[in-house]
Amino acid sequence: MRVLIVASDAPAAEAVRRALRYAPSCRVIGWVDVRRPCAGPVAEARPDVVVLDGGRDEGTVLIQAREVRAALPKAKLVLLAEALDAGLLADAAGAGIDAAIDKTASPAGVGMLVREIAAGHVFHFAPARPAPAEQVPAAAVLTCRELEILRHAAAGLSNSRIAAELWVTEQTVKFHLSNVYRKLGLSNRTEAAHYAHVNGLTEQRFARDRSTAAA
Repeated sequence: MRVLIVASDAPAAEAVRRALRYAPSCRVIGWVDVRRPCAGPVAEARPDVVVLDGGRDEGTVLIQAREVRAALPKAKLVLLAEALDAGLLADAAGAGIDAAIDKTASPAGVGMLVREIAAGHVFHFAPARPAPAEQVPAAAVLTCRELEILRHAAAGLSNSRIAAELWVTEQTVKFHLSNVYRKLGLSNRTEAAHYAHVNGLTEQRFARDRSTAAA
């Protein structure tokens, strides 16, 4: 099986390549930088399996996963994630990911799982999220990162400033904000800021900041 790696840098790609040594049936044909458009290079390579590792920048890797899925509708997409929380898994499933593997697994374990996923022996079904409604609090439908970005946006920070504060790309900030709008039934940044102020989310953020400063 031909495997293409999508990673944040060469060392990360090499770590994945080493893990795939434990899956002799998988042959690595190269890697693509997750920070650049992936659809074209991935479509040209025509892999059977794409392993995506975006490091901590989950927003960017999920955006790229959507593009890869559109370019390769029949390929298996495997996400290597820092943590397999329900929110991330639901977003990954929505982006077209077939399965996710926790990066804390041993290299041998990662290689074996990629092989089994590629062979169609492992499937993951993400838990359904609760439908957004006015009575449902934001914390019930938003991930921790989405809440954090919503609070920053409501405080008046630009996307570039939020990206700098959280050490992510502006593309990731936009990705999370679009998820916030969709889940809360909002149309734009103004409505999101209003929602955050009405529901006391900004006060929660400032209270947390004061507590951290006092400590």
